[in-house]
Amino acid sequence: MKTAYLKNENIKTNKATYLSDLCHQSPFLVINTPCGVAKYKFNKIGYDHKNSLVLEYMIIDDKKYNDTNSIIHKLGRFYYLSATQLLYAFKYYANT
Repeated sequence: MKTAYLKNENIKTNKATYLSDLCHQSPFLVINTPCGVAKYKFNKIGYDHKNSLVLEYMIIDDKKYNDTNSIIHKLGRFYYLSATQLLYAFKYYANT
């Protein structure tokens, strides 16, 4: 039983490492939030209360995006994505 637990932990660690590498290579995302569009930069990887991988992005004050101040006021400086959401975003960018 202990071996199976260690294998699961190793797989989880590898996934986090791969995503971290991907985020460091392409740290910026333009995200369309419910309050508007803004530019975000990768900040860190963590886990939520369900032990699921969560990627934290921090809003960047880019003058090109007019909704930044409104987003900061209504949603805050951070935006959180699941691994699936992040991979979907990168797939979208790769296909456009």
